[in-house]
Amino acid sequence: MGKYNVHAGHCPQGQGAYGAVGLLQESVENRKVKNRLIQDMKNGGHTVYDCTDDTNCTEKQNLQRIVAECNAHTVDYDISVHLNSGRNDYPGDGSTGGVEVWITNEDVREAAEKICKEVSAALGIRNRGVKSTDGLYVLNHTTAKAMLVECCFVDDKDDVDRWDANKCADAIYKGITGAAATGSTSGGASKPASKPAATDKTTLVKQAQTHINNVIYANGGKIAVDGIKGTNTIKGLIKLFQHCYNLDTKSSLSVDGIIGTNTKAAIAATAIGKGYVGYRASFLEIALLAHGYDPKGVEWVGEIGSGCAEALGKFQDTKGLAADKIAGENTITE
Repeated sequence: MGKYNVHAGHCPQGQGAYGAVGLLQESVENRKVKNRLIQDMKNGGHTVYDCTDDTNCTEKQNLQRIVAECNAHTVDYDISVHLNSGRNDYPGDGSTGGVEVWITNEDVREAAEKICKEVSAALGIRNRGVKSTDGLYVLNHTTAKAMLVECCFVDDKDDVDRWDANKCADAIYKGITGAAATGSTSGGASKPASKPAATDKTTLVKQAQTHINNVIYANGGKIAVDGIKGTNTIKGLIKLFQHCYNLDTKSSLSVDGIIGTNTKAAIAATAIGKGYVGYRASFLEIALLAHGYDPKGVEWVGEIGSGCAEALGKFQDTKGLAADKIAGENTITE
């Protein structure tokens, strides 16, 4: 039987140096994967140590504490569990979507390739393959052979639609050990509900508030998820527009929640309708939720589909605007 260190990367969500945030929250989901993987290993008779750092600390402290815990045990492999982002700091290829494993020691390449293959097959996502680097602290400083698994992308719609933390963990286990996980069943997708079962206004506003918190207030200062479209929610929506406009146009609007001169100009320059793909489509979907209209899903990056366009038309009609299903200046400022 094998001996393994397993840890989820980063601090807990909302504390210190937590991870990537998009449609999924890395520090939430990677801990689900870590917990399941540890249980799989125990069920399989292996020795496993949880080296996750759950303190509120800086990035440097977090990395140092993880490495110190890992190096306290003599094991076959160190396995670091992460979720990826299209806006992360790793030397990626610029594309998003899929699973990849980062290594420094070529002795682990075969195992890393098996993990990629199993996770890709289990989740139905792209196999990005094994990538070598000397720029990741954990891989450079752990005593045992180490792998950093990027399970999927938090901001890729296809990945998020297919995400299942249990299936991912079971696949990692199979990739490492060659055996199927026993004593548990995979299932239960771990992602924010972007298509709520209930469509009452309070539920929809809560969905919007959750998305705003995930994207804008991940570092703290979260708005209340209370189903009330109050001042803080409106300010969060303005910040969301500013953030999405910056991503779409590579601009540098202040993300301050204030409609000043530059933000007014950005709003005036926006006219998006069915078929539009971009971060401002994500803003529109979340804004419609905040106003109590169901866009039939929230994507990151978003695309204005039929459901969103229909909700937009209903919103415009209610507000006495031309129901042209184009989100321009008059619609956005409502």
